[in-house]
Amino acid sequence: MSKSSLSTPVAASKAKPGLTWKSVLALLFAAATILPVNLYLQLVSGATIAAAATYITLVVLTELGSLLGSPITKQEAFIIFMLTSIVAGSPVYINFVYRSYFVTSPIVRTFRDPYTGRPLPEVVPSFWAPPYDSQAHVLRSLLHPDFIVPQMISHLQFGILFIIMEIALAMFVSSLYLEAEPLPFPLAEVNYSLIETLTERTEERMGIFLISMIVGAFYSFIAYGIPTIMMGLFNVPLQLIPIPWIDLTTGYWGVEKFLPGACFGVSTDILAFATGFILPLRVLAYIAAGSITAWVFGNWMALTAFREYFPEWVSEWKSGMSLSLVWQRSLLRVWIGPQIGFILGLSLLSFAWSYKAVVRATKSLVRMTVAGGGSSAVRWSLPMFLGAAICSLAIFHMLIPDFPLHIAALTIPLSLLLAVVATRIRGETTVYAYPPYLWWIIVYASGYPKVDAFFFQPVIGGSYAPLWTEALKVAKLTETKETDFFKGFVLAWVLYCVFSLIFVQFFWLMAPIPSYVYPWTVISWPIQAITESMWYTRQITARINTIVFGFALVSALGCLQIAMVKLAGFTLDVVSLISGTLTIPPSAISMLIGGLFGNYVLRRAMGETRWREERALIVAGIATGGGIVTGILAALVLMFKSAWLKPF
Repeated sequence: MSKSSLSTPVAASKAKPGLTWKSVLALLFAAATILPVNLYLQLVSGATIAAAATYITLVVLTELGSLLGSPITKQEAFIIFMLTSIVAGSPVYINFVYRSYFVTSPIVRTFRDPYTGRPLPEVVPSFWAPPYDSQAHVLRSLLHPDFIVPQMISHLQFGILFIIMEIALAMFVSSLYLEAEPLPFPLAEVNYSLIETLTERTEERMGIFLISMIVGAFYSFIAYGIPTIMMGLFNVPLQLIPIPWIDLTTGYWGVEKFLPGACFGVSTDILAFATGFILPLRVLAYIAAGSITAWVFGNWMALTAFREYFPEWVSEWKSGMSLSLVWQRSLLRVWIGPQIGFILGLSLLSFAWSYKAVVRATKSLVRMTVAGGGSSAVRWSLPMFLGAAICSLAIFHMLIPDFPLHIAALTIPLSLLLAVVATRIRGETTVYAYPPYLWWIIVYASGYPKVDAFFFQPVIGGSYAPLWTEALKVAKLTETKETDFFKGFVLAWVLYCVFSLIFVQFFWLMAPIPSYVYPWTVISWPIQAITESMWYTRQITARINTIVFGFALVSALGCLQIAMVKLAGFTLDVVSLISGTLTIPPSAISMLIGGLFGNYVLRRAMGETRWREERALIVAGIATGGGIVTGILAALVLMFKSAWLKPF
């Protein structure tokens, strides 16, 4: 595979169907067999094998097809690879079981709605969950009449309308970042390399792939396999490699000794290391610089120099807190506001840098919508987005009539901004950047006093658009019809809804959730419920001035970049720098180390040309080996434990 093959657009006339009976059967297989295993594993240990299932399914089916004389095509492999993890990893109905737990939890009852003074479960809207005294909770039945309305509203708002909006946004930003202003999307090259190697099976590339896969499998067995076996079978904790990172926040080598509040470590995930192979060193350096600036020095300064602005952070931080705990608390207490400001600032800069391309793409969409022409999918993207967004807003206003409609309507342009900037970040850095708790912060900022708006919202789009645009680039490289990807996702949604209902209901009838039969829920669900209750009762606050600060900082960096280009001919990579602030140090540092190793060791060993052509394949092989080992070991432990676990 030459480098040019990754950058040359594929003519639409060459596109072939990927949604065939083979790929449909693969998705059905994932829904019927992998989804219940993944669901049970999540309930028991909090782990997931959805990503691993993607590699296992693709490798097994390509080998089986080759042996039977009916090989899987690149187009079919694309659909299988992109959608298997979605089908296997989306047991959506477990969310309704969690809602049942939330409204009946004694822990949640200790929180009171500040507007009415009543216990929180008594003011939860009935369109979100059955009333706290409903028989649905006693019977543990998702088919109880009190569950019908919450399920219908959820599927309409966050299923149908959400999917329509995301498809429309993906078509718009793909026309911008795959055609008008093409971005590299490095992970698309990795995915394409895997698909091409498994379907075309050239001897040289298969050799590189197998060696990389063995490396990934061996490392994953040491890092994940041994702890899984020892804990799963013998209940003995044993880690040869610290997972998921080497914690350098506390302890003998902890940075807290010099910079209290700082969050620092090195990821031991081999994929974080390998991702450094496919990104330019310049980008990796900026990501690491942004991450260290925010999570090391930023946390430290928020705890010391600016302690009066972050009193909750000052009161919560204690010496000896782990990396994960420092990350979680500082995200809530320090970085939520600035991160939203960063995203909004990047939205403005993205438009300023690419306004001609944005305007050109928008005019083209409007022209095609009014006069016809172009592909029907792209032509309908603008009406699809506006129609779904307006319907979503109308449903929200019908259910939450007291919330200011003009504020809720801001979610429509916000969706477009988020899609544009998040896709740009993904396309340049591989970082997935989407601000957390966005709607809850909007509710805070609006001054709306009631609690009902925390439980329901208009759809805010843009979360899937970056990933789907990346997938559409893989579709172009594999010569797959882009519409087949969207059709496949709709099919995947239907499958995981149906099979999720079946298996979640089965596990809930087998034993209460949470219960000792599903130990992870006993740990995680109360923590989640407490955190959400603190938001709903306004014990966690978001300051508008921190959002403004983040926006102003990014805007200033954008102006500085323009000035440096004109005065010194030096380009400041603001996108990568801000992407680093959204990435915690373990991942950023590991990626940088991987980039240094790849560029200064592997590139010299392989040669410049071969390194550039094969590095994406190496990453794909490492990911496949790790995914297969992790998935097989988790399934074996699960089967062993299920042999003696009693359902009572």
